[in-house]
Amino acid sequence: MKRIVHLDLKGAPLRVDYLEKVIVLIKTWGADGILLEWEDTFPYTGNLADIGSVTNSGGDNMYSLEEVMQILKIARDNGMEAIQLIQTIGHMEFVLKHQAFRDLRENERSPSVLCPTKPESQALVREIIDQVLEVQPDAKYLHIGADEVWYWALCPSCREKAASHKYGNPSLYLDHVKDLILYIKEKRPEISVLMWDDMMRTMDPEMLKEYALGEIVEPVIWNYNSSDTFVIKKEVWDTYAQLFPKLWGGSAFKGANGSSQILSPVTRYLTNQEAWATQFKDHADRIRFQGIILTGWSRYDHYATLCELFPVSLPCLANCLRILCVAHGLPATKILNEILPPEEWPGEELARSVHTFIFIRERCLALLNSDLITTWLNPWQISHKFTIPVHVEGIAVATQQILTELSVLKAELSERLIQITGERSRDEWLETHVEPLIAKLTRVYEVSRDRSAADASVRPT
Repeated sequence: MKRIVHLDLKGAPLRVDYLEKVIVLIKTWGADGILLEWEDTFPYTGNLADIGSVTNSGGDNMYSLEEVMQILKIARDNGMEAIQLIQTIGHMEFVLKHQAFRDLRENERSPSVLCPTKPESQALVREIIDQVLEVQPDAKYLHIGADEVWYWALCPSCREKAASHKYGNPSLYLDHVKDLILYIKEKRPEISVLMWDDMMRTMDPEMLKEYALGEIVEPVIWNYNSSDTFVIKKEVWDTYAQLFPKLWGGSAFKGANGSSQILSPVTRYLTNQEAWATQFKDHADRIRFQGIILTGWSRYDHYATLCELFPVSLPCLANCLRILCVAHGLPATKILNEILPPEEWPGEELARSVHTFIFIRERCLALLNSDLITTWLNPWQISHKFTIPVHVEGIAVATQQILTELSVLKAELSERLIQITGERSRDEWLETHVEPLIAKLTRVYEVSRDRSAADASVRPT
């Protein structure tokens, strides 16, 4: 059973030299391959040039065609399967946000879903398929996404088609997806096509049977919950066992514990792998599991903020892979550790700086929400200049100390982030997490400094 590590490159994409270290390392932890979710980091050309890295659409200047070829070669040289993932109907923001493609939106107010009934939509996705397959002539797999299609049957043509079809709205999705899969199979018959399963879970089994997707696609059933809330209904397993000769599991090692989390708690993600190991064992007699994809989401969608940075999550990934190896009967040592030896932790310096930031942030928030400020430097007291310097001076000293530490840490983070990812992601992380704290502290420091230099107030102004 394969263990594939997902690299979500739509957020904080990894520099090639760093990525090479990761690929070599995760191989030793038991990974068999990588799932490359390019989004706007792929060097699309021609009519698609504006959606990818050729025009630096993502802002991180990644990746050139040469870098893409280098990544695929690194995987191949290390005996790792490289599976490319493209979006084909949902999560299409990186395409549909552009003026040239906005007419293909299913919902005018959201660029997330592609209208499946416009002929230009099928042509668009086929061009994406052509370009990603061209760089990988030896591809054994292609993942077509197809998850989280939030809208359907909103545009007039979709409503009309759905109304005239015996299966209604779901037919819009299934027709679109099946046409794409058949296109891939015609172009490259040897390729196994993967797709996320969530849109099919609640569909009528008879409808799925009529579409005969089981003959042409291998669904990836994803569930990222910890073991205490992990549930895949018996009806889903029964339907999939009948319809799909080959299935994959989808777990998580980061990016599934909240949309703006900074750290990846090892125990939480380990229990997700344990839950999947139980599923594999319980259904092995009737389902041919091909493997598991350990997802590591960088953003919840194109416009969402960054989740945990990859170097921060490496200890979690190491633990998750090792526990799966044990479950699959391979030689491995089960560990539970939030840290790794330096030789097994590329980007350790950045990860430790992030942990330091968490510590300083807690001190900062504790000060800003403290009784000290609420009691002696609250908004009314500031507005009416009714303060006493002996107390306000202590606030100035405390804020200045944290500001000094944050300024030093910001410089360290900036230097270490740029070693791992690009300028846009570096700036985004700092401006999301560090600079707002510095701005809040600076305001408090300046007021407390000024009021500590004044005498004790006689009366409010």
